[in-house]
Amino acid sequence: MFGIDVIVVAPGAVATPIWSKAEQVDTAPYLGTPYAPALERLRSYMLALGEKGLSPEKIGEAVLHALTAAKPKVRYNVSPTPLQHWLARNLPKRVVDRMIGKRLGLLPARR
Repeated sequence: MFGIDVIVVAPGAVATPIWSKAEQVDTAPYLGTPYAPALERLRSYMLALGEKGLSPEKIGEAVLHALTAAKPKVRYNVSPTPLQHWLARNLPKRVVDRMIGKRLGLLPARR
């Protein structure tokens, strides 16, 4: 309406110290419950994201490109796992939920 062009830079996991906060979460109240194994898998996954994530410089490069391109894209997905990012965005949400639930061990065993 006002001629302002909006560009989205959508980063995936970025390797920053925030991921190490997963170690500080107290999961003791969940020990011995059905949720304990899933919480440990989630904690391991978050710690791995901190190690395998993109460098902040990569995100900065994408922002610089978006700001300086003659004809910028509407959206820039910057992800260390572009296929996974694409699947999560394009598959039906129930399918994505099942994939995540299976990975975390939250789904009942199939007969």
